[in-house]
Amino acid sequence: MRARRLPPAVAAGVVYTAWSFSALAAGAASSDEEALDALHQQIIALIGEPRCENIVHCRLLALGSRPCGGPAEYLAYSSIVGRRDVLEAKAYEYGFLQEELNRARGSVGTCEVLAQPRVACVNGHCTLNSDRR
Repeated sequence: MRARRLPPAVAAGVVYTAWSFSALAAGAASSDEEALDALHQQIIALIGEPRCENIVHCRLLALGSRPCGGPAEYLAYSSIVGRRDVLEAKAYEYGFLQEELNRARGSVGTCEVLAQPRVACVNGHCTLNSDRR
């Protein structure tokens, strides 16, 4: 497996991520899933209400790790509300933890590539648009 290169804004969070995962590894699988769920909820809270005036305020956040690689989901967020550096650091932590859990469980998937959606500003909110016309 190829080593991931970390963005500078994420580098400080990696020490925490590595420590938090090794602490989680000592616990039961259910506590690992609870930690993953809690981290997901933190990310959702950081995104808040993704308000926008136009599409330039809307951003895409790749989140998680599928068993065969690639993000597990995409979320829309607003540059008005969300801080990119904080969200990317949390998303990296979440992806790292989910990847480790997938590996520990021996998870397999269909290895389908999740299409990257486009963001849109609809009625003052950033949304995902999977229409790839």
